[in-house]
Amino acid sequence: MKTATCPYGRDVAIHGYPLKMTEIAATLEGTAYVTRQSVHTVPAIRKAKKAIRKAFENSMNGKGSNLVEIVSTCNSGWKMTPQASNDWMVEHMFPFYPLGDLKDKE
Repeated sequence: MKTATCPYGRDVAIHGYPLKMTEIAATLEGTAYVTRQSVHTVPAIRKAKKAIRKAFENSMNGKGSNLVEIVSTCNSGWKMTPQASNDWMVEHMFPFYPLGDLKDKE
């Protein structure tokens, strides 16, 4: 993706592939809750809010480390309308960064 702060986009040959930190965190022994959520629709925002609350509750109850990754857009940086950037995110980001819980030690 070309942006104002990355005008040439990401070259995998030079920069490598993005690290999937959420997947890495889910493999660690000390993590209790690891999830990836989005904010592209109202129901998604509600799910993200619940995930953040759950992570804080887990932490306060001493269950272990928690990670909530939020997949979002930057429509101004991408020079797109909000709807176009959400559509791009669904089409291009969600296949690489699927939403949902990766680990939940309830």
